[in-house]
Amino acid sequence: MKDNHAATEHWCFADAQPCNDRSAASPRIEDAEHRVEPAVAPPELEQRTFDFLLLPGASMLSFSAAVEPLRMANMLDAQATYHWRTVSLDGKPVLFSNGMSASVDDRANSAGGADYAFVVAGARLDDRLEKSAAHWLYANLRTGARVGSISGGAQILARAGLLTNRDFTLHWEDRLGFSEKHPDLHPHDCLFCAQDKVITCGGGAAATDLVLHLISEHFTRRFALTVADMCVHFGIRQAEERPQSSLSLTVGSRNPHLIAAARMMAENLEEPLKLDTLAKRVGKSRRQLERLFTTHTNCTLAKFYKNLRLERGRKLLRDTDYKIATISAACGFTNATAFSRSFQKKYGIRPAELGRV
Repeated sequence: MKDNHAATEHWCFADAQPCNDRSAASPRIEDAEHRVEPAVAPPELEQRTFDFLLLPGASMLSFSAAVEPLRMANMLDAQATYHWRTVSLDGKPVLFSNGMSASVDDRANSAGGADYAFVVAGARLDDRLEKSAAHWLYANLRTGARVGSISGGAQILARAGLLTNRDFTLHWEDRLGFSEKHPDLHPHDCLFCAQDKVITCGGGAAATDLVLHLISEHFTRRFALTVADMCVHFGIRQAEERPQSSLSLTVGSRNPHLIAAARMMAENLEEPLKLDTLAKRVGKSRRQLERLFTTHTNCTLAKFYKNLRLERGRKLLRDTDYKIATISAACGFTNATAFSRSFQKKYGIRPAELGRV
């Protein structure tokens, strides 16, 4: 894997001067717990514009989850005059990941004077799309907008150098491919990160939490909670909260030893742990751990570990252009033949054929 990292390209926009002045961010109004009167926006906070650059393969759920709280806020308070518009790189309709297409308001030629500019993207983008989207982000950054990504758009910020020395996140399913391309960047396991002028969000329902967070900055937390109620969204999750772990669902139990073992496996795929070592680290004997996995997952400890490694291989095949030999090594297999044989046995298709399906 190590020899592929040096090829990662980073763009430099000489005329771009990202603004890190925190004073440019929207001021926070006193929290609702210390106020009696309803949330009312001061005149200077009445209008805010959101631009969403939609890229092919973007999640419609992530986009809708970001827009709907703005619409609800407008409906609840006449002074909450949020505006939003959608753009694409060519001005043509965009095909979402669910196969549905949507027309857009404009072409992303240059900055449109928005207060917020977000890229909504899927996992796989070619260099041309990434570079054009990065130029659009920088154009908005220069005009004072807070820029960011929702779901897979973080890879564009990374290629543009906007995530260096900055907390960020992206959809958990995209992290493997992202880390292979950008080994020096480490995404946080959280819902969203809102640092100075750059914002990142894991997508899905977390986009609603992000926008509710912004609404609470613009108005009050109480008003944002009212918007959340209208969205049938229970409360407002904090940025640092972890997305609901799928490990308990994967192992079919909330047993702490079982979940701890599954997490250690997931964190050690390239160089798999010895099963005796794994059992010792979670405070169980090898036999006890084997019994737990057989009972709750209906497969042996070794098979569960191999399945995790094969799942990583499937995601890398889908999200990257790495050769099978490189992916095999990243998944802890001694050679490509062993990986291909195990992969075909589990998924019924050879790794080389996956990209053509």
